[in-house]
Amino acid sequence: WRLLAIITLKYSSNSIRFRERKKVCNLKGAIVVPCYNEFFRLHCNFVTWYKLKKQYELIFVDDGSNDGTFRVAEKLGKCIRLDKNMGKGYAVRVGILEALKTNPDFVGFTDADLSVSPDQWEKLIAKLKDFDIVTGSRSMPDSVVNRSPMRKLTGKVFSTIVHEVLQLQVHDTQCGLKFFRPEAAKLLFAEPLVANRFAFDIEMLLRAKLLELSIAEIGIIWQEQKGSHVKLSSVFEMLKSLIKLVSNLPVSTTGSARWNTEKLFKQGE
Repeated sequence: WRLLAIITLKYSSNSIRFRERKKVCNLKGAIVVPCYNEFFRLHCNFVTWYKLKKQYELIFVDDGSNDGTFRVAEKLGKCIRLDKNMGKGYAVRVGILEALKTNPDFVGFTDADLSVSPDQWEKLIAKLKDFDIVTGSRSMPDSVVNRSPMRKLTGKVFSTIVHEVLQLQVHDTQCGLKFFRPEAAKLLFAEPLVANRFAFDIEMLLRAKLLELSIAEIGIIWQEQKGSHVKLSSVFEMLKSLIKLVSNLPVSTTGSARWNTEKLFKQGE
């Protein structure tokens, strides 16, 4: 029944439309914030998050933190607490599914450190009137990126590998700011992820390509924050996840990649 549903949704996805072309300020949106040991950064940005609470429904997902993240997050919005660390992708999916219960006009997720300032969100949200998914990007001509040379190098190498191997239309797959029409989010997160950690963005975009969902990539101003959980070891972990995902993309006799939908939408590991 899953495959039948996917096939049906694939051909109906082109008919997905934003519920009403309201002004962005009048939209009811839900923002998911995955958190792992983010007590310090949530505390530092407490005033900003508190103001955002008045504009959006904030759903924090405490991914097995041991530093008191939950105590801060519960003061800023709804907070879901996971018993142990399951990975960013897992936390985002839990939050998105919870957000969809409120019947929002749009859903999205962002990083707890606010590397992309909230005053940039509206220009992405506005694009949802024309696209199913809108993602921030550090790879567009108008992007402004401030980060360490090492992280810039590893990010460039990884994004090049992903683009060459999977031929995704999105150049910066790993930007932590993405927004969705609710109908698109339901399709993308209905099934558990195979890649539950930092590579989950790639799997999500693969699913979007399979379902022929439209995607806009918008340049953003991105400021690296201290205390990032993305380390050199994270890059190797993402490469392992990429190999796992590619194993579900057998090459046809014409040389074009074709998805094994049963594997891609299977129970996450």
